[in-house]
Amino acid sequence: MASDSDRFLLPRPSPQPSPLQDLAYKVTGCAITVLNAIGPGLDLSVYRKAMLIELKKQGLKVEAGRELEFAYEGKVVGKAEVGPVVEGQILVDLRSHERFLDTDFSENIAYLKSSKLAMALMLNFRFGKLQWKKIAFDPAR
Repeated sequence: MASDSDRFLLPRPSPQPSPLQDLAYKVTGCAITVLNAIGPGLDLSVYRKAMLIELKKQGLKVEAGRELEFAYEGKVVGKAEVGPVVEGQILVDLRSHERFLDTDFSENIAYLKSSKLAMALMLNFRFGKLQWKKIAFDPAR
């Protein structure tokens, strides 16, 4: 029988990551690969093209851009092109600025509501170390 001190040495069972979390991990890994290869602080178009190449290289299904419509009282009041969207589940928001702003989070939440996607992954290529934030969304709410 294990003593009290031995119980603290036993590994805790860890919950299994969801397929969505695994996908977010893969996308983040692609971003790290791109950043390490190209370097920080360049124009976003460079990272966007490189990310599309790397995501496809990893065997992921990628939609380069998706047009979203925003409606109010049943009438379309605006449109925005977002993307890429990976595996029809994760909106990838590429950034290259000093830090994530509150408006970045608000914008992504609006995109998730409109698109009914489950997650947005914000990736910032401004510095030598990738900065990232994950926003989960329950479309059923």
